[in-house]
Amino acid sequence: MIMKSELIIIGGGIVGLYSAYFLAEKGFNDILILEKSYLGSGSTFRCATGIRASFTTEEHIVLLKESINLWKKLSRELGFYYEQGGYIWLFRNEEQLKAFTEFSKLHNKFGVPTRIISVDEIVEKVPMINTEGLVGGLFDPIAGKASPFQAVFSLENALKDKGVKIRTLTRVKKIIAENGRIKGVETDSGTFEADKVLIAAGYGSRELAKTINVDLPLNNVPHHALVTEKFKEAFKPLLIDWTYSAYIVQVQHGNFLMGMDIEEKPQQPLYQRVDFIPKMARVATRLFPWMRNVNVLRYWTGYYVMSPDRHPIIGPVEEVDGLYIATGFSGHGFMMAPIAGEVVSEWIVDGKPKYRVAENLTLRRIKEGKFIHEKAVFG
Repeated sequence: MIMKSELIIIGGGIVGLYSAYFLAEKGFNDILILEKSYLGSGSTFRCATGIRASFTTEEHIVLLKESINLWKKLSRELGFYYEQGGYIWLFRNEEQLKAFTEFSKLHNKFGVPTRIISVDEIVEKVPMINTEGLVGGLFDPIAGKASPFQAVFSLENALKDKGVKIRTLTRVKKIIAENGRIKGVETDSGTFEADKVLIAAGYGSRELAKTINVDLPLNNVPHHALVTEKFKEAFKPLLIDWTYSAYIVQVQHGNFLMGMDIEEKPQQPLYQRVDFIPKMARVATRLFPWMRNVNVLRYWTGYYVMSPDRHPIIGPVEEVDGLYIATGFSGHGFMMAPIAGEVVSEWIVDGKPKYRVAENLTLRRIKEGKFIHEKAVFG
């Protein structure tokens, strides 16, 4: 028996779930979500939990400012943890300070109230920090953090209430199209028919798109993170040490989650490196000498699904009627998921997103070489 739906979403991560949620809110609920493993099993449950709009392009700033508004609204409505504790970017030389002074002007232009702060102000917000070597910082007061686990499970319950069908442990093998139109997908559990397909499967989107001769120029780059035992609240902001491309955030239950850039080859299989924890520990204990006595509970790896210009690929694929893409978030998929889902729903239902800058993020820009380069990628 062949199942039929109006729309199939491939990928049960946070972007696929939010896309289904906003579509269902618009009354478009004949949706089937297909996930090869369990919901959130890709990048979602491996993310750093941070949510910010302090980027370096109009596209990112405008859309992520709205994403923050949606995180705030939906966390209340669906009942999951979200907190606006801010971000503090830490700088160790004047060149960094100068660059982010200019970035802050851009943030302010589009309504994101970041500001350069002194070392004394950093200490006011993070009293336990060692400021040796710091020359200043940038404070982003509207940034925050959320629980990826609570968000996914809250969305799952909401989607089921709205009649959206979800099938896990179902691997999509190829997309079916005829005469330039979507017909459905073939899975390891059979064929599913649909007039529309949204690919929101991270790096897996690339192989799926290839089955209908669509090239998605993505790279899968491994990143590393760890989490410590729990403590009482030490500080609210997520901290970024820009010199080391490292971050530390105290998450909902008091654990410190942290990660940093380590050079990796794209498409490298995920594995644990013996040098990651010592390197991360050197950065963490430089900022917080008392962390020498903190125990690490878990260490894991995940992928940043990188596009050529560090911006997502969202929207319709012109060559195939009924095909939509939401991938290539370059490490920002979790924070961008609500607005990505809203944009996808507008493309599908209305034929056009309400935010003009979202139109710049379709696959067409890649094909035409109209890249929008993001400079504030870290971790």
